[in-house]
Amino acid sequence: MEPKLRDYIEYLFSNAPRTKQAYELKEEIIRNTIERYHDLVAEGKAEGEAYNLAIAGIGDINELLEVLGEKSVDETNCTEEQLAQIKSRNTIFNSISVGLYILCVTPLFFFGALGCGEFGTILMFLMISGATGLLIYNRSTKSLLLENNPTVIRNTKIRSIMRSVAIGLYISCPVPAILSHMLYLNGGIGALGLFFFIAVATALLILSKNFDTYVKADDTMVENFKEFNSRKKQSSTVYKILVAILWVTISITYIIITAIGMKTISIAVGVISWIVFIVGIALQQLIKAIFDYVEASK
Repeated sequence: MEPKLRDYIEYLFSNAPRTKQAYELKEEIIRNTIERYHDLVAEGKAEGEAYNLAIAGIGDINELLEVLGEKSVDETNCTEEQLAQIKSRNTIFNSISVGLYILCVTPLFFFGALGCGEFGTILMFLMISGATGLLIYNRSTKSLLLENNPTVIRNTKIRSIMRSVAIGLYISCPVPAILSHMLYLNGGIGALGLFFFIAVATALLILSKNFDTYVKADDTMVENFKEFNSRKKQSSTVYKILVAILWVTISITYIIITAIGMKTISIAVGVISWIVFIVGIALQQLIKAIFDYVEASK
């Protein structure tokens, strides 16, 4: 039966992408399926029954091909009503977003004519942020019309909102600096506001990863792989975000220490400012070591 099992799995992967990941996964499934077949035979199952049970344990290969980046063998079946809802939703979100992008320059001319161009610039950034956030939210949640799992729906909506707000904060981060200039405040306040926007946006991205975990539909190999793949991507993204936060913090610390050194004309302060970068490298390696340890212990 082993050649028959191998031929069946080879057929399932006939439309898979020709990548190392696809090949390794195919070989792993072949090995696990053959082992399961022998276990079932050892338990007293007939060869035909053991074969059918081993094949059933593989799961839906179409979903697996989607995970590997290849188009599914069967297109997602939508009813006409669902397709109409998706098109209507896309039209509304895209129309509002495009309108905001086109009109975002009008505050510059309007408030510029009134002598307060800075306020027009702030509105421009806010309109661009809103338009981009709408596009991100629509793209992330439009497939929910075909989703029946309430946990997946809730997690996807929360994650999409958090990411949309985060991207909006990244785009509008110059706003505090413009406001401080308008109000004749110290330039340092505007810089702190800019970094605060970036910090909050990055924190939202990190928190949104908590809602990325894939929810298994059953205990087949395909579902187990999709869950593992989701966790692996989540860990990698969180690591990158933490490193980004670390170096933003290091940069802010360096700027503050350098500013103090320029006022006091202190060589010691200048030396300390460079030590900050060495500390940053050490902390990054520590974060990497922690993530490697957590992955190895799973």
